[in-house]
Amino acid sequence: MTDSLLELIESRIAAAPGTEAVRHGPSSLTYAELDRAASALAARLAARGAGPERIVAVSLPRSLELVVALVAVLKTGAAYLPVDPEYPAPRVEFMLADAGPVVTLQPSDVDLSAGTATPGVRTDPRNPAYVIYTSGSTGRPKGAVISHEAIVNRLLWMQDEYVLKPDDRVLQKTPSSFDVSVWEFFWPLIAGATLVLADPGGHRDPAYLAALIRRELITTVHFVPSMLRAFLAEPGARECVSLRRVICSGEELPADLAAEFHRVLGDRLHNLYGPTEAAVDVTSWACRPGAAGPVPIGRPVWNTAVRVLDPDLRPASEGELYIAGVQLARGYLGRPGLTAERFVPDPFGPGRMYRTGDLARVRDDGAIEYLGRTDDQVKIRGFRVEPGEIAAVLSECPGVRHAVVVARTAPGVQLVAYVVPEGDFSGNVELWREFLAARLPAHLVPSAFVVMAELPVTVNGKLDRAALPEPERETGGEAPATAAEHTLARLFAEVLGLPEVGAGDDFFRLGGDSILALSLVGRARAENLALTAGQVLELGTVRALAAAARAGVVEEPPEQALGTVPATPIMRWLLERGGPIDGFSQSVALRLPADVDADRLTGALQSVLDHHDLLRARLVDDHLEVPPPGTVQATTILRRTTVKADDVAGKANDTARAAGDLAGEGEAARRRLAPREGVMLQAVWSPEARVLRLVAHHLVIDGVSWRILAEDLARAYNGATLPRSGSFRRWATALPEHGRAEELPHWITTLTGDTPGPAPEGPGAPEGPGALEGSGALEGSGKRGSAGRLTLTLEADLGRTGTAELLLTGLAAALARDGGAVLLDLEGHGREDEHADLSRTVGWFTSMFPVRLDPGRPGWDDLVAGGPTAGRTLARVTEQLSEVPRKGIGYGILRHLDRSPELDGLPYPAICVNYLGRFTDSTADWAMITEPGALADAADADLRPSHELTIDAAVVETPAGPRLDATFTWASMDERAVRELAAGWFAALGGLARPEPLVALGQDELHDFEEMLR
Repeated sequence: MTDSLLELIESRIAAAPGTEAVRHGPSSLTYAELDRAASALAARLAARGAGPERIVAVSLPRSLELVVALVAVLKTGAAYLPVDPEYPAPRVEFMLADAGPVVTLQPSDVDLSAGTATPGVRTDPRNPAYVIYTSGSTGRPKGAVISHEAIVNRLLWMQDEYVLKPDDRVLQKTPSSFDVSVWEFFWPLIAGATLVLADPGGHRDPAYLAALIRRELITTVHFVPSMLRAFLAEPGARECVSLRRVICSGEELPADLAAEFHRVLGDRLHNLYGPTEAAVDVTSWACRPGAAGPVPIGRPVWNTAVRVLDPDLRPASEGELYIAGVQLARGYLGRPGLTAERFVPDPFGPGRMYRTGDLARVRDDGAIEYLGRTDDQVKIRGFRVEPGEIAAVLSECPGVRHAVVVARTAPGVQLVAYVVPEGDFSGNVELWREFLAARLPAHLVPSAFVVMAELPVTVNGKLDRAALPEPERETGGEAPATAAEHTLARLFAEVLGLPEVGAGDDFFRLGGDSILALSLVGRARAENLALTAGQVLELGTVRALAAAARAGVVEEPPEQALGTVPATPIMRWLLERGGPIDGFSQSVALRLPADVDADRLTGALQSVLDHHDLLRARLVDDHLEVPPPGTVQATTILRRTTVKADDVAGKANDTARAAGDLAGEGEAARRRLAPREGVMLQAVWSPEARVLRLVAHHLVIDGVSWRILAEDLARAYNGATLPRSGSFRRWATALPEHGRAEELPHWITTLTGDTPGPAPEGPGAPEGPGALEGSGALEGSGKRGSAGRLTLTLEADLGRTGTAELLLTGLAAALARDGGAVLLDLEGHGREDEHADLSRTVGWFTSMFPVRLDPGRPGWDDLVAGGPTAGRTLARVTEQLSEVPRKGIGYGILRHLDRSPELDGLPYPAICVNYLGRFTDSTADWAMITEPGALADAADADLRPSHELTIDAAVVETPAGPRLDATFTWASMDERAVRELAAGWFAALGGLARPEPLVALGQDELHDFEEMLR
């Protein structure tokens, strides 16, 4: 067995350094980038005392920085202690004082762009890898110390059992303070798969999770059973067809929930069991459809013994569950007495056993069933809860004489606090709730409080739990008035198991909790009411939630996507330009399988045409008409051609060259587009070259849509169901509602400020050593319609986050070297409607809006050299971009739909920038071939460019490293001015992108670089 967790991770880094390791939203890190960033942080941690048998606390939200921090701690040989940033300050203070970490990491301590990869410290397998705190019955949490050999055994078993492959994508959504997060973080990293991070707080929102799983093609995800129930109630769950395995643990898995899962998502559910004290999980069970009886927790994992013993520690068919083997924790940090109490000598062999406190039964087939607890410990949302800890804290509240907390099971699992106050009580129980919320994590705060004169006791003087009354839940009151109130009142009652609910009743005061809130949100969505769990928490009452709810969230019937699609702002922008637009298009090339079958390819294209409604659309006057599926036949738009390419199969460079050879066929395909006749898509393929070139009219496509089409063609070719999200028609119809007249002052100020002039002349060649790390090359020069076009590529590492801000800062600095502001148009992806799921929708969603960027008066030489000016300039421009309201979607509505008179006559920016995001140069089947300038639009010769200069930029991840592709399209500028601007821009990017240059360029090398651009 490999000695340490770090060795497993570093072996994968060495095997595939250029592949994607972790992704969060639009940002990601390759394995090599993760290694470099973690190495740099590890060096700083080691200098501060981190090493084997030491602890480093990590207090970061879910992010790329968190993953880097965890790997960095492992590189030092220390153990990491996750500290949830959402925990109350007293809880955090206790954990830090108890654990004594040498360092506590915060978000500002992690730099994603710095570092040189270095091997980590080699540790003894018995050294601790991490420490996780759990609830303690005495009111004092305890930290379980888990060694490398324990977690390595667990992860290697999981890889052998479930076999993650490099194309797998594992969703990390569990809070880092919960031990399930350990395998979510590290299993994909030891298997060469991709770790995909949910947004902080996203683990509480089933609708968000369903959309994320579909968008990111997640194959592996974990749910605690209570959250799984809420997820399955979300309409979008059944579209999560990419899932290959769903892992359940943390709570008992009810048989009815497993059956519901099988109805919704099929045969891919696994039930795991284990305490924090035994490296996450020690048993597993594959759930099969139609199985009768309770769902077992299964059989032991590798090198682990699970025993059911009677009170005399003899094997029994029913009894308490004990665990032995390599996965046991070393014990509780700094608690030798408690460690000796729970980790007892093993009478059946050398070593120790852990007393779980769980009751279990051994079935005839050897599988183990969970029966309950020997004490009052419960699991809530997968977290272990010791009610005694909560009662101990509550007893410290002024005015509380005695307190006891118990768990009740209807509705759901709820904590109820029974309180005997000092003297006569006339206060508000909310004060007790607030007292606990300030000291305990949210899952430990009771949902109900019961005031009692005395606590009931038995004849022996012990607490009589059976005599504790059910909490009273007063309901009714003011009757619901609106339709939304009636619906929500009914849903409140259904979720909480109440006969009726009034308009003024509060969800949480009636006994609800955050998991039940998710169930409420899912049911509301099914009733066409859009709510979030956060709104339920914040607003609480039927009346307030009804006022906040929006209609229109149920998955649309396919026929609602048909018919008239009103013109969007970007469509009006195109139609108002004048000139011919029939050829205004985009094109991509896809790699085909080596043994591609013509009939299957035609069938896949037909499925995509029938599924993505806009591909069948027809332009009528100023709007689109969408006909039913089957109107456009794949056989009429797909043409086969032969490209002479030698041995192209499987070779990225030759296939790309063959794709270029198809460009001529692509130009002929562009000329066949006829939007007013419903010809929006053309396709040309060559089986010899393994290339499929798609050409689509821009009215129905954008950069995001191409990625969706590529994925769906692969799905359809392989016979899979295509996932559906909201229709473009519905989104476009609702778009005018997003106009905001109050934004007008911002847009007027943006357009009317001082500008350096309508046409950029370029800053000339920069002085000093500031060229970008890497090399530039002229890939092509020519025409786009009546315009000049130039595509430049630059091998450059621009970092993984904030790339758009960096590109815009460099351009602004290059244009305004003598001071002043720069007026630009920016193109955004436009999919900003938080109430619409557009994750799988094809269409032209693009938004275009102006920004005025003032980089200040940066010292040019200092900026291009990466001096202090670079960081200040980047921060200044980034702040200006953050002031754009709602990512710019309101501007196009005000200017092109509302035709606000306040904007009439105001200037249009002369320069437009479109950052298309990051792409991966992959040799996989159905991957997009990353040709320089691939997604820049094409047009008829008589369609004049919309701006004096348009810059389309994308970052392509290649095996040799990242590459910046920039395509410049201009109307009246001369090519020399464009090249000079490019030289200045690239030089500015060099200073902005590299805090520590990988390549130091002298003046002669810089001169050569500029000459190459000319």
